[in-house]
Amino acid sequence: MGRPDVGGRVVSSPRWRRVQRGKDGPMADHAGQPVRGLGASMQVLVLGGLCLLLQQVPIRYRIDFFGEIADASLIHLHTGMLLAIAMLVRDRRVVAGCFALTFVGWTLRQLYLFDNGQPTWMLGWGAVTYLLQFAWTLACVRWMGWPRHAGARMQRSDLVRFAAIGLLLFPLVMALLGLSIVLLSSPADALSAAFQMFFAKQFGVVVVTLPLVIGWLERSERAPRSGAGTHWLWPVALGVGLAVSLWAGVQVRHAFNGFTTLLSGPVLMDYRFAVLVVLAWCMLRLPPRWAMLSLALTLLLLVGMVAGTAEYANTPVGFFNLLHIALEMNILLLAMLYLWLTNRDRSALAEQLSEETLRDQVTGLPNLKALRERTGRPMPRAELGYLLLDQTDTLVAGFGLDTQAQAMNATARRLDDLVETYYVGTGQFALLPRPGRDADLWERVMARVEHAEIDVGGEPIRLLPYLGVAAFNGTHPSVIDGAVLAASHLAFEARQHGELRPRYSEVGDTQVRRTHRRQLHDATEALASLRSERVALYFQPIRDLTADMGASGEPRMLSGEVLCRLLDERGDIMSPARFMAPLEAAGRGAELDLAVMRALFRLLRKSPEALPYCREIAINLTGQSLASMSFQVELRTLLAGSPLPMSALCFEVTETAAISNTAAASHLLTDLRALGCHIAIDDFGTGMQSFARLRELPVDVIKIDGSFVRNVAQLGKDYAVVQASVAVAKAFGATTVAEFVEDEDTEFCLRRLGVHRVQGYLYGAPRPLAEVLADVAAEAQAARD
Repeated sequence: MGRPDVGGRVVSSPRWRRVQRGKDGPMADHAGQPVRGLGASMQVLVLGGLCLLLQQVPIRYRIDFFGEIADASLIHLHTGMLLAIAMLVRDRRVVAGCFALTFVGWTLRQLYLFDNGQPTWMLGWGAVTYLLQFAWTLACVRWMGWPRHAGARMQRSDLVRFAAIGLLLFPLVMALLGLSIVLLSSPADALSAAFQMFFAKQFGVVVVTLPLVIGWLERSERAPRSGAGTHWLWPVALGVGLAVSLWAGVQVRHAFNGFTTLLSGPVLMDYRFAVLVVLAWCMLRLPPRWAMLSLALTLLLLVGMVAGTAEYANTPVGFFNLLHIALEMNILLLAMLYLWLTNRDRSALAEQLSEETLRDQVTGLPNLKALRERTGRPMPRAELGYLLLDQTDTLVAGFGLDTQAQAMNATARRLDDLVETYYVGTGQFALLPRPGRDADLWERVMARVEHAEIDVGGEPIRLLPYLGVAAFNGTHPSVIDGAVLAASHLAFEARQHGELRPRYSEVGDTQVRRTHRRQLHDATEALASLRSERVALYFQPIRDLTADMGASGEPRMLSGEVLCRLLDERGDIMSPARFMAPLEAAGRGAELDLAVMRALFRLLRKSPEALPYCREIAINLTGQSLASMSFQVELRTLLAGSPLPMSALCFEVTETAAISNTAAASHLLTDLRALGCHIAIDDFGTGMQSFARLRELPVDVIKIDGSFVRNVAQLGKDYAVVQASVAVAKAFGATTVAEFVEDEDTEFCLRRLGVHRVQGYLYGAPRPLAEVLADVAAEAQAARD
């Protein structure tokens, strides 16, 4: 009968023995490369040497087949090692080298321990079986889908293929190869060899292969997070209870049987479910390398504890008992690995979802939740900035979300060395200072963004920044939210007032006082300019795309919009960004409109020669004028003395103002239209949600907002908005005017869309109205001469 040598190989007799196969190769790291720092030859020596060492770790038992008694090993650990290496290594030359080294070790043991140093036919049989085992190992590895590409990980679906191939088919064919020893020995030796080889190699694969593969692939991963501070107590208590129960069980068996080996097979198997619980805890709580090590050691211990029952495997009951134990070991292995893989995937998914909640889904930038977590750590300054980029909605409409994300990321990168950026929404960021920043940090942030050109789709664009800064005290989420809210209000106020400097929330901050003083000064100066009639009117022409120009030599017909500027006490021009918001905040919008009408009529009376050539003069009305009854009375008085016919006057009201004051606007505009004036809806497209109410207003002209016209030639979303606006105007029977036309491509596109009239720098920048009237008068005089 055969017996195993100390390496776990079965020996058929003093003359005959049989080989156990093994396979090996250099294990791959996460990148799919061989073990770093070792060449192929060194890898063969290292990994093949490990296989040789594992050959020397037997679990001995005696087996009796047909009267032939021999020593054997219940486990061949190097078989599992070789299978694991073949799964991990892509270089098959290294795997073959490990097989060859393992065979050399077996040959030396065969010669000097069993064949007295003389070569026998057993060596030839061993060489053939090693070659067959090598080929069979590679085939099984390929069928299981290994080795894999760089960064591959074990998946739950792999367990099914491993169970069918690695745990069943692989050792079964190995056992059939063991039957080939019948060519050199008796049928009894061959049957004994096949029996020993199946269980030894099956247990070797169970104990080593998958724990080693997973432990290697996942070696750098951390243990799953645990929020419980006492998670070590219950497994320790269970382990202590298990040890006490095992000791008590041994004492009971000793009392009845006289002597029982400590931790004998039957005792341990009685407590295998408690072992299962402890092992499950290791799978869920330990890092992967330690979890797999605990699994392999537990399985090895279980195999050692059942070695005694293997001695009765020559009987039907003993054979099926050993088969039953092997099945339980396989189930334990697969159950623990499935539990570990499920927990790993669940933890990875939870971590991924947690990470995704900290970033904006479109831009990938950190969001407000990330800001709240960040403020829990020390910060250099207890200040928070809120950056608002103007016209980003237009950017999205014209170029799409991908372009908007590109622009937002470009802005964040440009500010990265100054502040930490957290994305709040389209064109909005919360900012935290980085360590070591100067006192003028926020001014530098503004300058960095204001003077930056961002390349979007090959086109340089600039986004106008507004910034609010709020101080906070504490790290509680409610404190941070309050700071964000305060800073955002300041940023939006800055945009409303056209303020291109940071606004601060500190009550005693000199910057706030300067800002408030400037706002008050602008409001009082604007009112003083109105009452002193320091009003400067500019004129921007509107060109008709559907009509031919006048004959050569004839004075041109004036069609355009009157633009208002105020002059301060020094005679310098105040832009609308300075005086419009203060005047409206003071409720003086109607007074501004009346001052513009008076100044317009004065200029027209001074140029009577130009009056016959004034086809249409457009004047803007504020929302406050629409709602003011006193304004209506004053306006009718002024119109009664108008130097122009009513048909030459066009009053423009913004869509938002008209819709928010529908009843009053409808009454005033209907009266003006009855007098013969034209009515235009300005900035059309910014309030398109109110078409039903817009239908109640008398409309002659619809002026499409310039934010949609700028990018209409790109045939994107803005094109669709302009197209829809033309359709709406046609439905209302109104003429369409497109603002902000600055190039010929835009004009061509607007012609194709059917826009009637255009306005923009392509046809002329705003000029003082007095100069325009003087030019027309001169042209008229020249025509007469």
